[in-house]
Amino acid sequence: MRPSCNQPYRSMENLLIPYQAVRHPGSGAALVLAPHPDDEVFGCGGAIMRHLDAGEAVQVIIVTGGGFSGEGKAGDQAAYVHTRQEESRQAAHVLGYGEPVFWGLADRGIEYGEKLVRQILAAIDASGAPRVYAPSVLEMHPDHRALGMAAAEAVRRSDVAHQLMMYEVGAPLRPNLLLDITDLMERKQAAMACFVSQLAVQEYDQHITALNRYRAYTLPMHIKYAEAYWQVDAGALRANPLGLYDSEFRRQRQQGLTTDAGTLPLVSIIIRSMGRQTLTEALDSVALQTWPNIEVVVVDALGEGHPAIGEWCGRF
Repeated sequence: MRPSCNQPYRSMENLLIPYQAVRHPGSGAALVLAPHPDDEVFGCGGAIMRHLDAGEAVQVIIVTGGGFSGEGKAGDQAAYVHTRQEESRQAAHVLGYGEPVFWGLADRGIEYGEKLVRQILAAIDASGAPRVYAPSVLEMHPDHRALGMAAAEAVRRSDVAHQLMMYEVGAPLRPNLLLDITDLMERKQAAMACFVSQLAVQEYDQHITALNRYRAYTLPMHIKYAEAYWQVDAGALRANPLGLYDSEFRRQRQQGLTTDAGTLPLVSIIIRSMGRQTLTEALDSVALQTWPNIEVVVVDALGEGHPAIGEWCGRF
């Protein structure tokens, strides 16, 4: 059943994915951490524009040079890295946030560890940004995952950052916030078009456009495109640092959803019987219950001669 077809289903599913979108991801300056040149646009280009439109400062840090595909002669790789950086600068001009900062780490060389965490902490302190954007820890690319993990630890320790905004690029995340970017999509597509070297490898712009279109699945008809985020505040990270890594099964249980009938409390229904016809009616009424974890205990009040009733009462 499509979630929009039935209001009770929508209420239940709204615990797992938003059925409404926001127009702004949250007030305050933003620090965007991108593992490679282009991720800042693919993952959160719409959010960058929303912050800028609200007059809020945005700083973008691109952690690696993105030179993996340009490996070969040293000069060729350096030229490839330069090309990718220039593409990010062009995209920055389209989005309007100024000049990105390049840390210059090796592509596929991001490692989760104390050095990177402290470097991100210093960047947060320098920017004064209460909101930090980073890739989801569910991303399939190792650079994306490692940067997301390090960003989460940095926000957990920070006295400045209050919110971690995890975005998706190569793997869908489990969103708790959808950002309406319908009116921004044309400009986001123009920014994505700047990454000519990457679009020659794969039609990433088409994939991201399709992803943003899909994210409107649970939203009103007038919203055509949305970016998805997993938003978590620093207090929650401090209280439960491993919460980001919970399984979907555990997340649904914490939301109070039934993932397995055996996890719900067992209800024991005791029926005293002398073998009358009303026993059949009583058992039929139990069989119609929607509570999934029930046992039925029939107590023989005759002592002997009670008619056989079988082992099952419906599915109980």
